[in-house]
Amino acid sequence: MAGKAKKGKRAISKLQQEQQMAQRGQRRSIRHNTAVNQEKHRSDWQPLVPDEFGVVAARRIMPRDELSRRERQERLSSLDLSGTISQADWLEMADESPFALGMVIEVGQGLCRVAVEEEILLCDLRGSLIAEGTGYSNICAVGDRVLVQPLDQHQGLVEAVLPRRSRLARSDSFYGHLKQILAANVDQLLIVASWRQPHIWLELIDEYLIGAARNNLKALICVNKIDLADQLRTCETAVKAYADLGHQLIFTSATNGYGIELLRQALAGKSTVLAGLSGVGKSSLLSAVDPSLELKVGEVNLKRQQGRHTTTQSVMLSLSNGGQVIDTPGIRDFGLKGLTKGELVSFYPEIESQLGRCRFRDCSHSHEPGCAIKRSVDSGAIAGWRYENYCSIYQKLEE
Repeated sequence: MAGKAKKGKRAISKLQQEQQMAQRGQRRSIRHNTAVNQEKHRSDWQPLVPDEFGVVAARRIMPRDELSRRERQERLSSLDLSGTISQADWLEMADESPFALGMVIEVGQGLCRVAVEEEILLCDLRGSLIAEGTGYSNICAVGDRVLVQPLDQHQGLVEAVLPRRSRLARSDSFYGHLKQILAANVDQLLIVASWRQPHIWLELIDEYLIGAARNNLKALICVNKIDLADQLRTCETAVKAYADLGHQLIFTSATNGYGIELLRQALAGKSTVLAGLSGVGKSSLLSAVDPSLELKVGEVNLKRQQGRHTTTQSVMLSLSNGGQVIDTPGIRDFGLKGLTKGELVSFYPEIESQLGRCRFRDCSHSHEPGCAIKRSVDSGAIAGWRYENYCSIYQKLEE
């Protein structure tokens, strides 16, 4: 009898489970204010209205051409035409679609602000726009040209991300196998370092230069806070190796205005992305270049020699001289993902020119006798700190 009772309880329990599963199949609770949940499975792309119990209907069948549209969009968003895209091309793409052409000026969690002509729209992303398979962790970035469907109350929906002519990316902080796009469609990278507070970090500048070269971007180096140096010549001598390699150097002081006009000219009419540690004075420099920006400026922690983040996410700023600047949060690790030890030397031309002259073919340029690289360092032909940076970065990379 006890066995029959247990079997009866199991049968009742199984029946209850089947009934619960059937009920779940008939109704599906979805948060009405979550646009992504409602966007993914709509045939007419209109909001699904919940009933009096807050429940919306189950998934609708995907339209016949929706799958091909998503595949086409994935191919379009992953195109890299290495600078061949122009404003005329973006306008032509917009003319061939029913949507408006816009430019992303700020990106947040699942939302972005897009400039469409004279209006700024707060936009959600079409549910079919996914980063999966692109090698990147984000769908769009500041500077992207997008096709937007304007909605009510200064809101919109991003329907497509157009091909980029350039991009600046780094290894994603949480997903090491992916890259994060920091900025898109920019002309140049402005590397900002401070002479002191925090002290100039030459190895990080080298990493920025490598990142710019790998992304086919022109790099400018700005050494700020030179008013804290004993004399300007001290700063110039310390970074002379960069000038010898052909990089443009700009020495500035947001405090006394030195070099601000030269910096203003370098930014005029260009789309520029800024990179540098927190506290080096990026926001102060931009305010000096264009006082109308009225940017928040933070103080440096003198004990730890680190700045406080006043820029919390990338944002595009329009300058009065026609230029555009993408201000990024302080980036401590620019990321060298994908770069191998053997490839590193190509980003140090002064070292690469000496290859093949060492006594041993497998010379590591660290301790072996007859090393041409170390001879060049000893003679001053190669700056000692550049060689040390090369060795330090070399140890971080994979074979």
